[in-house]
Amino acid sequence: MAKQFLVIIRGAPASGKTTIAKGLRNFKKKIVWLKVDNFKDFFSGEASLSEQKYVDKCALAVLEYLLDAGFSVVMEKIFFDPFIIPLAVKLAEKRNIKVKVFQIKCSLGVLQERDRTRPGIKEGCRKPLGDEVIERIYNQLEKTFYPGALVLDTEKLSLEECLKEIRTRLE
Repeated sequence: MAKQFLVIIRGAPASGKTTIAKGLRNFKKKIVWLKVDNFKDFFSGEASLSEQKYVDKCALAVLEYLLDAGFSVVMEKIFFDPFIIPLAVKLAEKRNIKVKVFQIKCSLGVLQERDRTRPGIKEGCRKPLGDEVIERIYNQLEKTFYPGALVLDTEKLSLEECLKEIRTRLE
């Protein structure tokens, strides 16, 4: 893998973004997970599209700090509006840091089923987003596929295969 890198993972809810990002993080190797959605609570419980711009700008500030501190970063979000992606890419490129953008692909039916059975659902810690919400986000991501993004098919590839693919692309 590259010495320092930025990996951006974009995908629908229940596509495997978080699982993949967690699989890549390694503090001893200075690889951290930047879950952009963690900034939502700064503004409200469910950040509206207008609030989302502030969420993304907070994440960019943290990304800049982490890159300057020598960390490799795995940045993960749905990226419903992908405007933040080129800004994050530019931050890394300005520092001569290798960048790869991955867009997770998974069929709508599998996403909807995963939404109903995700960890925390049966325990009551999490509620499913619902088929309509998953479909709306899925369709938006299909319409706004990020140019040059590498596809990770989490329906066909195991977690280990996804991690291997990312690591290989960073060499």
